[in-house]
Amino acid sequence: MRRLTSYVPAGYLGTKRMGELSELGFMYRAATHGFGVARPYGDSHPYDLLLQHGKRLLRIRVKSCFSRDKDGHTGYSITVARKLSTGKGKTPYSAEEIDFIAAFIAPHDAWYLIPVESLGRSKIIRLYPEGKRLKRPGGLYEQFREAWHLMKEEQCREKSREEL
Repeated sequence: MRRLTSYVPAGYLGTKRMGELSELGFMYRAATHGFGVARPYGDSHPYDLLLQHGKRLLRIRVKSCFSRDKDGHTGYSITVARKLSTGKGKTPYSAEEIDFIAAFIAPHDAWYLIPVESLGRSKIIRLYPEGKRLKRPGGLYEQFREAWHLMKEEQCREKSREEL
């Protein structure tokens, strides 16, 4: 595995700054896939960005992981919950708040584009861009790796299926 400094331009930047870089990276990748990207004013919304494809408008929450857990687990953990207004505990994101979690695994330059409904009541998920070392390859969310097509307008998804 590459050292942290090989994919973080100025070495360790702090978690907030790395999150901001992940959002910028997502905006660039989404734009290259033909999406319109907008960032709402302020940071009081549960979503970080808005994506538009045709008439479809989606609320995206960007999460990132720049290193493995130090507890010996394989894979990368991503928190998919928000802090409660009381400041104690977390609650999973709901479909009323966001449409997709965009999880970036920096050491692998991998994006997982996960519909919020697929998370269930999970507060933390684990992603395995190298494959899971246990009984089966990958993980529960491997089907969402680089799944940009899931966010495109339905008509465009149907056209791309016909071309296959």
